[in-house]
Amino acid sequence: MQNAQQKFVLPNLVWAALIYYFLLSLVTGLITQSGMQKNNKTFITRTYSAIGIRFIFSIFPLFIYLLFSPSREVSFMVAYILLYFLFTSFEIYFLVITLRPNSKK
Repeated sequence: MQNAQQKFVLPNLVWAALIYYFLLSLVTGLITQSGMQKNNKTFITRTYSAIGIRFIFSIFPLFIYLLFSPSREVSFMVAYILLYFLFTSFEIYFLVITLRPNSKK
């Protein structure tokens, strides 16, 4: 009977990862926003830089977790990667919304 009542519980590190991705999104958003105030070449360079920074700073903690964590919970790794895709799609969505009015000019 206990198995029927058992719920899926996210590891505590997922909440830390959520906060980490939020802060990472703020930083990369500021980098992209600063490029929008200048010319198009600067914007594209800073946008690609922000995507690269997001990727490197997102993969690095996962490698650290894999190397030093004795438990290596699969649920955390899956949730971490899903959060990466969620925040990346969030960033791309708002870039498209922001740039759509500029494309009509």
